[in-house]
Order: sequence, then structure tokens, then C-alpha cells
Amino acid sequence: MNISDRIKASETELVSMKDALVEATKALEAAPDEQSLLIEVEALSDRVEKQASTVAALKKAEKALADRAVAASPVAPAVISGGIKRDANGDGSLLWKMATAKFLAFSGRTSADEVIATQYSDDNRVKAAFDLTQKAVVNPAMTTTTGWAAELVRTDYQGFLNSLRTVSVAAELAAKSQRLDFGGYDSVTVPVRNPLGATLTEPSFVGEAGSIPLTQFSFGSMRLNRYKLAAITTMSREIADRSTPAIEGLLRDALTEAYAQVLDSAMLSAAAAVVGVRPAGLLNNVTTAAGTAGGGEAAVLADMKTMISAMTAARLGARPVLLIPSANRLSLSLMMNPLGQRSFADEIAAGRLLGLEVISSQHVPANMAILVDASTLATAFDTPMFDVSDVATVVESNANGTAPTMAATSPQAAVGAVGTAGQVPVNSGIAVAGSTGAATTNFQARSLWQTYSVGIRMVAPTSWGLMRGATAVQGLTAISW
Repeated sequence: MNISDRIKASETELVSMKDALVEATKALEAAPDEQSLLIEVEALSDRVEKQASTVAALKKAEKALADRAVAASPVAPAVISGGIKRDANGDGSLLWKMATAKFLAFSGRTSADEVIATQYSDDNRVKAAFDLTQKAVVNPAMTTTTGWAAELVRTDYQGFLNSLRTVSVAAELAAKSQRLDFGGYDSVTVPVRNPLGATLTEPSFVGEAGSIPLTQFSFGSMRLNRYKLAAITTMSREIADRSTPAIEGLLRDALTEAYAQVLDSAMLSAAAAVVGVRPAGLLNNVTTAAGTAGGGEAAVLADMKTMISAMTAARLGARPVLLIPSANRLSLSLMMNPLGQRSFADEIAAGRLLGLEVISSQHVPANMAILVDASTLATAFDTPMFDVSDVATVVESNANGTAPTMAATSPQAAVGAVGTAGQVPVNSGIAVAGSTGAATTNFQARSLWQTYSVGIRMVAPTSWGLMRGATAVQGLTAISW
């Protein structure tokens, strides 16, 4: 946990302490002669004061580190490691600023250098990263220029993932998993220790002069294939003429929201892996059951015990993370016990439930609880690649389950039937011309050049996999929390 994360956690805990102090103070006002309440208020006051000091100290340390970094290198915000430039802020903002600079250079038929000097003169990171990684200057940026942000700079993808963590459960879960990157290859092989069998083969206690037994570990491997999440969005030239902050925010919000929603939907699905298209969802081959009826603390405790017991029986659960919908998280924070006290408010405020880490999102299926052993989850991401064009012709169709759709069966030209929403099979989708079949009826193609528009394409290499199989995931539906 870095200093920024510690500050957030400490501030959350401070807020929880202050809430408890307010409640205790109200109780003391109602019963001023109650000695136990007075002691509780004094204890809480001391805790709040100490926690406030801790937060202040952490913020002071963070500022000192930032000041030292600036003093040591006023211009160089980037650290080059293994050919990947890492965003010193870690918030992914550099990726979007570089992308915006390239976009504005393309739109204005000027150089990225001029855009950076005009629009980002107050952020030395952008110019430094551009100077370090630009292979050749192309003036002006033309429609044949490929690898928008990809060739301009290979940005640390973790910064982009961090920016998604507030909207994407998958990005938050990936931060707790075994994180890898493809490094330009088509797949990554992950060594995996196979589960122990019924016969104990671990190290043993050995008496004097006793023979030390052989520990027979069994190892295997798992391959993460390089899949991609991709999207194209278009906008009019008039929008491109807006100010830089507006364009940067528009790109960030539109692509981030779309990416997060599709990523969560795919990762939290029960869909099987499709060769060359997508990895299996975490719920694939997972047997789910209905949660305990009745609601309240009893239902929460029973459901958590069910999931944890099943995971423990499979000798898993080293780093369990609970995924729940945002609505159920709110219900937990408001749940009252028979004494009229909030049952889980303090824990939920700190991002935990019964000691387990909790991730909540509107993208988690409604009224469903998913327990994942994050220590068995491997994720692999590469830097998103962006391209821009104003002369391309695009088919205006998404990948939903209704015709006309890009999510067709493969190959669409031969079958012409609607396939699985959210995924486009190999060599499939609606072609600009020459495609036939029911799924292509009434589709529209649009020329960006003729309509004075600009198209932006994002391709993000993405993959994940469970190293210990489906038993590393437990799920309950229809929870009554």
C-alpha cells in the first residue's frame, strides 16, 4: 500500500471514528450522569485526535516526497523501465494528455510539439515524455499516421487502471491480483502450483536422526492469451474545435466509461472462453445457489460462512475479496441489529465486511455476492492503443444482441445470425460492403470525411485467468442483504 492509499484508508477510518464520537456524545447528552458513556466519549476523542495526527503526518510525508522529486528532477516526470514509460503521478492523466495532444495535432494539422507547448506548458511531464519517446517528427500529423498514443509513448497501463478503479470492479480486483503485461507477445505463461492431493506432501516435523521426507510439489502452467477490448467513437469537427480541457475530459469520460462497463460485464460473466476472442468469465463453471432468505445479520453471516467454507474446503482463500452490487453495500451500511445499532456501518465505510475486503459496483449482477480468491487470479493488460482518422468509412453498429449488430455468429457473411452480445467472432462483424445476411439488415455506413467528422479507435489488450480453477470463485444469487 503506497502513501496515497494509506491516506485514503486513514481518512475513511477517521470519518468512521468521528461518526462514532458524534453518536456517543449524543448519548452522553441524553444521560449526562452515565459514567460509562463519559469514558467512551473520552476514549473516542483520544482516538480521533490520534487518527487526525496520523492523517496529517501521512499528508506531510507525501508532500515531502513530492517536493523532493520535483527538486531532484524538475522536468523528468517519467521513469523508463523495460521500455515502458511510467506515469509519475500514477493516475493515468499523462496517457490522456498525450492522446489529446496527438488528437489536436491531427485535427489542427499541426505538430504535437506545438500543441504541447500551447496547451500543456504547465505540465513538464508531457513534453519530457514526448521528447524521450518520439522516434520521428511527422509534420503535420496525417491520417496515415498509425499508433496514436502507442507509438508516441508506451505509457504505464497501471495509471490507466487506477483511474478506472472508482468505476470498474474489474480494475479494482485486478489491482489485488497477480498483475502481468504481455510485453508485445501474444500470450503469457504463468507457473502454477497445483492443489495438494489427499496425501500430505508438505514439510514434516522430523525427530533426531530421522529421515527428512521428500516434499513432492506438483507444478503446472496457465497461458494467458492476448485478447483485446476495442471500440470506435466518432465526433463532429465542431466538437474537436473546443478547448483542450473539454476535449480531454470528453475523451477520458467516453472511453473510460465504455471500457469499464464492457470489462466488468465480461469479467463477471459466466461465459466460456472463445478462442481468439475473449477469456472465460470468472463465473464460468461456478455453481451458484440462492442466498439465505430473511435478511438481516443472520442472512449476512450465513451467506458469508457458506462461501468461505466452500473456498476453505478447496484449500483456497489466501486473499478473499467480496464483490457485491452498490445497492447491497448501501443496505449493509444501513442494516440495524436488534439493539438499534448499525451492524456493519464502520466496516463497510472502511471497505471491509467481517474482515474481508469488499469491492462494490453497479456492474455486479443485482443481488449477487461473489467471493474471489484474488491470490489465484492473474490479469494481463497492455497500454491501450489509439488511432484517429477523418477519412475512414465506419459501419454504425454496436455489439448488442439485436440486428444489425457486430456481435454475429462466425462467419457472419455465411450465417447472418445474431450471436452473443458483447463479442465479435474471428473474421466476423458487418463489413462496409459485400456482407449479406439477416444480421446486417438496415445497417448504416458513414464517411467521416463527407460528414466533417473525426473517428477515434481504442484497442486495449486485455486478459485474465484463474490459476486454481473455478473453485477459487464462490457465488450466491438472490441475497437478502
